[in-house]
Amino acid sequence: MKRWALAVGLAVLASASPSGAADLSKSLVPGVTGVLGEYVQIAGGMAPGTPAALNTATFLRFRAAADAEAPRPANAVIVALPGFSSTPSQWLLVAGQLVEKAQTRTCEGKPCRIEVWVLQRRGANLADTTALLAARKARDPRVALAYYFGTPSMAPMPGKGAPARIVAPGPDAKWTPLTQGDLAFMADWGFETYAGDVAAMIGQIRTRTGGRNIFLAGHSQGGGFVSNYAGWKRPDGRRGVEGLSGLIFLDGGPSVGAEAPPSEAQLKAYLDRVASLRSGKAKVYTDGNGLLGAIAGPVSVMGQSVTGLYYAFSDPKAEAIFPMRAAGMAPAPGDDFLGALRVTWLARAGVTFDTEPVPGGGVQLSFLRFLGQGLGRLDFAPLPGTEALCDKTPEPMLMGPVRPGPAPTCTPTAAMVDRDKIYGWIEPGDGGPREAGTAKHWVDAQAWAPSRTNLRPVAVDFRDSGRKTIDAASMVPFNWYQSERWDFDAGFVGRYRTLKIKQDGVDLDVDKAAIVGVPVYVARQVAPPGQAGNPFPGVTDYTEINRTGTQQSDAARAITPLDPKINSTIYNHSDFIAADDSKAGQVRPGEPGAALVSDTLVDWVLKRSRGVATTPTPAAMGVRAIF
Repeated sequence: MKRWALAVGLAVLASASPSGAADLSKSLVPGVTGVLGEYVQIAGGMAPGTPAALNTATFLRFRAAADAEAPRPANAVIVALPGFSSTPSQWLLVAGQLVEKAQTRTCEGKPCRIEVWVLQRRGANLADTTALLAARKARDPRVALAYYFGTPSMAPMPGKGAPARIVAPGPDAKWTPLTQGDLAFMADWGFETYAGDVAAMIGQIRTRTGGRNIFLAGHSQGGGFVSNYAGWKRPDGRRGVEGLSGLIFLDGGPSVGAEAPPSEAQLKAYLDRVASLRSGKAKVYTDGNGLLGAIAGPVSVMGQSVTGLYYAFSDPKAEAIFPMRAAGMAPAPGDDFLGALRVTWLARAGVTFDTEPVPGGGVQLSFLRFLGQGLGRLDFAPLPGTEALCDKTPEPMLMGPVRPGPAPTCTPTAAMVDRDKIYGWIEPGDGGPREAGTAKHWVDAQAWAPSRTNLRPVAVDFRDSGRKTIDAASMVPFNWYQSERWDFDAGFVGRYRTLKIKQDGVDLDVDKAAIVGVPVYVARQVAPPGQAGNPFPGVTDYTEINRTGTQQSDAARAITPLDPKINSTIYNHSDFIAADDSKAGQVRPGEPGAALVSDTLVDWVLKRSRGVATTPTPAAMGVRAIF
């Protein structure tokens, strides 16, 4: 059926116009059938001090490719929020699956339409993507490497035919990051700004005849935003929840806030932190600081964006030429093992984000064991006689306790590595581990960028760097300038059931008691201590899938009954948005090859939608092909 649908979709694209066919096809989403991705920017929430050209809301729009340049009215639109330090790239698979599966359902005698709009963090749109775009046009990642790295710093690798690894930009690199002073206005890129961005996105959707078909979804930190936004008092006096048809939480939230309104001391501490960001005493964007340390900040994530181009245009079985850990990180178990290891591009992708790439080895960092996915395992065995040469390096505590699990049995060292061998990757499935994701999907998420966008270069006068042109049209898989104010606000606002602040340039009114009468869908690993079950007293239509199975209220079960045996047992944190779906319909949702979220959520959404929504045409938004 998928081959037929793909043929039909491409035929529709080709019939639009000879030139339009190629432009549209370059934006088809990998891993699914008949889904188009477009990168769209609109006027966003107004943040004080931010240059007008940067006060924008940007999102990746997923819709049915069969509609070409004239999207049919949507039966539902899901507006989605990525998690901590994340971008729309991680939503590539689950959003594509939802759009794809909707087209196999019938709504009023026609294939249904779901659109998914995933918010991009503002810091990603400060990225200079000029050379990323040029590399895509040339289909040659070396074009980007020359611009961002110049003559890069290289690390020689022992072994027969081993290429040197690219470690850091050289002094002749053409790209330099913006400074903390350049981006001082990011001190006000907090909850208010992002809530304004989401409200602007929702404002693009026109419901018909009293239709209710706009859903708000969030993964991880984005799930916390869903609760906060739902209780937020908008400038028009309405709460965010009003007009929404459902709230969707993917391993983040739901929460009504564990604390009563903040005390005077708590409020002062919050305002003092905001003041330190505004004064320049604290960094406004993450740059080698915070939970992610040296793998965060513009230099590091620029390198990861260039790596994505190598994923796009390299043979996945060829040897990778980028290291697997960033320079400057605190010593961690497995450092010298990964430094000695020669791997394929596919294996590099797997090792980067898998929770346990060497079973029992402990080579993954603690926060990635928490944030990552099950992507398979490294095709590695120690050299005979080296099995007991384990790494004793203590693990740095970069974040709080990770999900409980067995302690590593033996973290491998460089002594165990065959320097003349290029190690590959074993994907989940036959002969592989019983896991939800695949490294191939991670490669797709980092490698892909749509060819269609309305983003254009903008000239901005920066405090330190002077006048610079920012061309962020080539969507990046990472947030180059991560807002410290946003991360701080996310935790602060989420703590309280009610929160009212109107002083020192902060205007917040959040009341989560307003979350009533709206359907709620939750898919997560486990609830935090004391937060199991439905946290919203005013919600009667409640569905939750976790490691123990599926629980539904009577009202939810009456609309979309789910098998109570459906569970998230094999799911890690990011598997909820990036699980493989190649065996959908053959095995129970949540089992390997059947994506838990998309296989249960698409009908949940469609059954709770009323009427249709008119969404903008690409032409109306100025979308065009850029490569």
